[in-house]
Amino acid sequence: MLVLLYHKVIKNPGFDLWWRTFDLQIKILKSTYKIVSLDEVLDCVINGKCQKNAVAITFDDGYADNYIYAYPILKKHKVKATLFLATSRVLLEDKKRPTLLDYWEGKVSWEELYKPKSMKDANAEFVKQGRSTDFLTLEEIKSMKDVFSFGWHSHWHLKAFERDEVIDFYDGDGHWSLLHAYKGDLRKGYPIFPMKGSLAIRAGSLKPEVKEFIRSLGDSFFEKRSWKKELKELLKRNFDSLLTFETEEEMKSRIEEDFKTSMGLLKSFLEESVEHGAYPFGDYSDELKKKCGEYLRSCFTTEKMTVKPYSDPYAIPRITVPKDIWSFFAILTKSKLGFW
Repeated sequence: MLVLLYHKVIKNPGFDLWWRTFDLQIKILKSTYKIVSLDEVLDCVINGKCQKNAVAITFDDGYADNYIYAYPILKKHKVKATLFLATSRVLLEDKKRPTLLDYWEGKVSWEELYKPKSMKDANAEFVKQGRSTDFLTLEEIKSMKDVFSFGWHSHWHLKAFERDEVIDFYDGDGHWSLLHAYKGDLRKGYPIFPMKGSLAIRAGSLKPEVKEFIRSLGDSFFEKRSWKKELKELLKRNFDSLLTFETEEEMKSRIEEDFKTSMGLLKSFLEESVEHGAYPFGDYSDELKKKCGEYLRSCFTTEKMTVKPYSDPYAIPRITVPKDIWSFFAILTKSKLGFW
């Protein structure tokens, strides 16, 4: 049994999965597999009732293009899927944007269809502004309930610093979670540390005295060709450690608050409870799995494997679908040959 993971389906060929390629993929899946629900996946995991040539289709985050491009294609092929929503991203609006179906029926021109942003740009816009039009509206979510089931994917959907090990310095580029990690005060020269999904770790924060030291260097320091190497040596020389970490209790409280918020919002959005979830960025810990067990019947990872009978219902693997059709064929071939 196979669980596939999608994020975005885009208007034109480029940075992510083109809608025409997605259309072909769904056509292939429907003709060669049995499309199953997450309840049926869970039946395999818990009771060992694993159907042959079965595949479940999932989406993460909740991008506008899931409604504009993916939803009409799934509906055309009479295929159902599950969308795991990051509740902070949902636009609390009652409007719906034109979809591929509207274009196919001649109601709108091609130019009138929304052009999606990249995942990085959409999430960076959200972190900076508190909203992004690249995510679904509440009315769009409600309109997709005939095709999509919905699940938990956290409220804030962010990464945090995992350990005190400098891997780079901010120079204008980096993961969109950096802005949140630095609480909006992100400047050139601030260190970058390894990051993981914030619900899976005790989050680290840069010490105020380290920030002050870096700011004291002045703009001219960062005009040097070797400023990153010099700064790394300066920090080693002046500080024993750079991060402070929240306590275990602070982490548990933060996880509980995120679950209460996200599950409450999902129930209000959908007017029903959700039973399945997906870990943000695929990252999880024993504590996060335990919390999922209090709220959900299952939770999905991004571990690249097929689903096995009598396995952990709170660590069900999914395989991320790449944007090109040949890599998609490779995934199907490997799964059928038992390479995963």
